[in-house]
Parts: sequence; C-alpha cells; structure tokens
Amino acid sequence: MSKESNEIQDGTHAEEALHQLQRALDLRERVMEASNEGIVVLDVLAPDNPIVYVNAGFERQTGYHRDEVLHKSARFIHGPETDPGTLARIRAAIDDRRPYTTEVLSYRKDGTPFWNRISLSPIENREGEITHFVAIQSDVSSRIQSNSDVQTALELLEKTNVQLTRINRRMKKNLETAAQVQQAMLPEHMPRVKGVEFAWKFRPCDELAGDILNVFRINRKTVGLYLLDVSGHGTAAALLAVSVSRMLSPKALASSLVREEDVNAADYKVVPPARVAEQLNAHFPWDPDVGQFFTLIYGVLDTEALTFRYVSAGHPGPAVFPCDGEPYIPRSSGMPVGLANEPYDEHHIQLAPGDRMHLYSDGVTEAMNRKRELFGVPRLLESLGANGDQPLADCHDRLMAELEAFRGATRFNDDISMLSVEVTRR
Repeated sequence: MSKESNEIQDGTHAEEALHQLQRALDLRERVMEASNEGIVVLDVLAPDNPIVYVNAGFERQTGYHRDEVLHKSARFIHGPETDPGTLARIRAAIDDRRPYTTEVLSYRKDGTPFWNRISLSPIENREGEITHFVAIQSDVSSRIQSNSDVQTALELLEKTNVQLTRINRRMKKNLETAAQVQQAMLPEHMPRVKGVEFAWKFRPCDELAGDILNVFRINRKTVGLYLLDVSGHGTAAALLAVSVSRMLSPKALASSLVREEDVNAADYKVVPPARVAEQLNAHFPWDPDVGQFFTLIYGVLDTEALTFRYVSAGHPGPAVFPCDGEPYIPRSSGMPVGLANEPYDEHHIQLAPGDRMHLYSDGVTEAMNRKRELFGVPRLLESLGANGDQPLADCHDRLMAELEAFRGATRFNDDISMLSVEVTRR
C-alpha cells in the first residue's frame, strides 16, 4: 500500500475513532443524567475544589439549578446542624486523594435538611494524576428514620458505582486510542528542502487537542505550512481539527484546496492563501447550535525566492527573527474562520539566509502562572532569541521548559503548538 493510501486510511481511522468516542461520551452523559442519584464532579486541582458538573438528580435532590452551583465550592449544601467533624473527614479524604463514603446532614435550597449519603471516588487522567472527584449523593433520610430501605439504597448505589466505573474505564481507553490516532496525524517527516529546515512541537492540554499543524509539499518549489486552533477542547474540537486538517493537507498526485492542476505544466498551481481561508470560511459557517470556530495561520513558502505568503484568520502572526535585525511579529488581520464577513488579506515576508520564523498557538503566550500572569509575547521573543543559535527542535524544548517553570503547579489551560522554519543556506 502506498504512503498516500496509508495517509488516507489513517485519516479515516482517526475520524472513526473520534466518532466512536463521541458516542461513548453521549452514552455516559445519558447514564449520568438518567440516574436518580445526585452526581457531582469536583476539580481538585483548582482552588477550593469547585464543582464542574452536576446531573439532573442533584438538581432534584437539592433544588439548586446547575447554573447556580457550577464553579463554586460545595459548601452551600451545609447548614447549622451539619457535623463539622464529618466535613473535616471529607476534606481530609479529598486532600489525601482517596475514596471515602459517609453520611452528612445537608440542606436543600429552600432550607429543609436531608440526610445525604456521599460516596467520593477519585478520577485519574492518562498520566495517573488524580484531577477530579466524583461524588454520588443519595437522600437517605427515610433510612435514618426507618432502616427498611437500607438494602435497596445500597444496591442502587453499588449498581451506579459499578456502571460509572465501567463507563469511565471504557472512556479512558477510547480517549487514549483517539489521542494516539490524532498524534499519528502530525507530521512524521519534514519535506526535504535544500537550505531550509522545519521543526514542530505539539503538547495537548487534555487527551484530545483542538490544535493541529502540518508541513507539506505543494509543488516542486513550494511548501505549505499551517497551524490552526479550534475553540474549546475535547471530542468536538478534535473532530473539527481533523476535518480541517484533511482539507488542508493535499493528497499526492491530486488537486486540492491548496493547489490546482496546471494543464500547461507538469506541476500544480498554488492556490493563494487568502482564497484558501475564504473557502474554509464558506465551508465552516458559524452555527450557533454548535458554537465552534477556529483560528488559522496558513502560508506558502517559495523555497527558491524565500518568500512566505500567508493569511491569518484570527491567529497570532509569525514571530520573525532576521539574521541581521531585530525580531518582530507582523500585524495580521482577519477574523477567525466561521466568523468572517469580509475577504481575507494576504501578507508577505521576505526571508534571507540565517533567518528564522516561528508559528505558534495562543496557548504559548496565554499560559498562566499562579499569580494569573500571562507568559506573553515578550517572554516568547526573549526565549526564542536567547536560543537562536540552537537547532530548532532544541529551541522548542527550551521554550517548553521555560513554560513549565513559569506555570509552576498550575495546569496548562490550552494546547501548545509550534511550527518553525529556518533558512540555513549561505
């Protein structure tokens, strides 16, 4: 089987895996919403362990709507008769990252108390780090008053726990498989161009990423580069990223979105970057029901003239490091794809031997530390400039190390992507 056929098959397998993952996510959501038990998910890496999910059962139990409780501490369900010792043991279990089950007097929104059986279970990410706790709440007031319903409540709780555990295991496996497929779609080999080198760095913040990038041949003397960033995270963002990537990455011996067959020459004509962005904008119009769009920087590098023609659709402009000048980031206009109502402008950069150019996602500059400070453009330029004598891949690794040190114990909230070009010939 040819490399081109493998690429097509890999792309098809990626979409199938991601669609299977979406169905698994939908099933988990239906199971959790259908449960009569209250289900609460806490983010234990964020300050005060805020609530990030509640199901309909929780709303029925407490009288609170999910919009009233999301991103808040769960302390609002405690009241004057709640046992402080029980609350301390709950906090200790979360701090120790261990399962815990207890009963505590809780309060509904209207102030009425009820006995609440809480079963806490830690949830790990694919690196084995505990990032969340799921709390299953059961109203056991009647059992406290009369022990006749004890066995039924325990069986229901056990059944729910077993079902959620099974779904979580399947979800974790599907996420890992989809992430491996998505990773396989990134460039495996850079185009071989005399006097020009390419390198990339990609780090998703979750199992599945909304960023994607590629470098590919368009014709004999032209190379295409793009980096795109889909709004949001998770399966929906990954599906859109894969779909756009397949449209932008040309198949061998075929016309595509980025190139057209030239009947007067044994080669392909380059589609202007601005027209590529306009076609994507028409193909992926804004849908309020989905609420997705993506930013994009796409350009074509003439490897003989060393010119880079590009379009920016709501994406940061490239960081350019001339061999004999100061680094700069050219202003780039254009709305994100899906939101644009006007034609896109095309921009031009003239490169020379010794120059470097870096495309990057805003996950780099918007990385945040504990003080809620952004890494920012000045730190990016300083890091890239200080390591300008290092190979491109080493330059990326050192920037990543600086980002890790900057963020400290906080999590990356966005994917981090870099795609760099260096003109090496003299």
